[in-house]
Amino acid sequence: MTDPTNPPAGWYDDGRGQQRYWDGTQWTEHTGPLAPPADQAATLPYDTAALGGTAGAGTAAYDGTGTTPYAAPAGTITPGAPGRPPQPGKVNVVGVIALVVAAVGFVLACIPFVQVGGIILLPIAFVLSIVALFLEGRKWPAITGLIVSIVGAIVGAIVFALVTLNVIGQIADVGAIQNEIEEQLEEQFGSPVPPEEGPDAAPVEGLAFGETMTWEDGVSMTVSEPETFTPSDLAMGADQAKNLAFTLTITNDSSENIQPVVFSRLASDGTEATRIFDVGADGGQVGIPPTTAILPGESITWREAWSVADPDSLTMQTAPSFQYEDAIFTNVP
Repeated sequence: MTDPTNPPAGWYDDGRGQQRYWDGTQWTEHTGPLAPPADQAATLPYDTAALGGTAGAGTAAYDGTGTTPYAAPAGTITPGAPGRPPQPGKVNVVGVIALVVAAVGFVLACIPFVQVGGIILLPIAFVLSIVALFLEGRKWPAITGLIVSIVGAIVGAIVFALVTLNVIGQIADVGAIQNEIEEQLEEQFGSPVPPEEGPDAAPVEGLAFGETMTWEDGVSMTVSEPETFTPSDLAMGADQAKNLAFTLTITNDSSENIQPVVFSRLASDGTEATRIFDVGADGGQVGIPPTTAILPGESITWREAWSVADPDSLTMQTAPSFQYEDAIFTNVP
């Protein structure tokens, strides 16, 4: 029978800096963190002689028949909080959500042209992480989400700066090409006038969009019918009523290389259209003409986008280079 003098079952300091569960008769293998001392003390029966010690040297646990190997300091064993040992911290749901949102925002912030997703998600993750720090449960998801959201914002800013510099550089390159074109025109004609106004350079009759202009040496050029164009957030020049895109193709069926220098001009209902430069457009950048030499038997294709006043009244003048007279494409009857 159980000794009535034994302390009741519960969690007690076992003298090793931890709590151990006393089942009412003996120590068990279950341990837990040491709880703060309580006011009351319970003394377990002990037999120091059975441990090879001397009376008063220490206190040992008693299992009903003899002492156990678990010895405690001399005197009393202060009981801790009875019941189950402290449980692990609860899951902080808000912290986990903040971490997931921060991770997704970080990824989006590192990808050019989709950074708007990161710009939206990272601040949300930051706020959720702050809120989660004041809620019960594990704090590491909230702390990690906070760090990821801050680092993601920094990385996103760096990526955005690099993309912006690249766009500005490409636009500057286009401006340099246009300046070079104007200089060549001035050298050839004495003033920066279009080639069709110079001597022996009268434009040919108008072609419909989608038809092909072929010059005497076998070089040909096609301008597709216009299609509706939706500029991206990085577009420049979309400042009129409608935005259109054209696909231009130069085919070199001559015996020599062709160095393309394309300077297209588009009029809409008597108003000069505005060229759109968009490096973030769907399907690749638009508005930047090719500069790579076209070998005999090869062709090159690119897209140009324009902002126009009236899509039903369009006239485009273009040519592979200044060595060729302009071809005129139009949808005006």
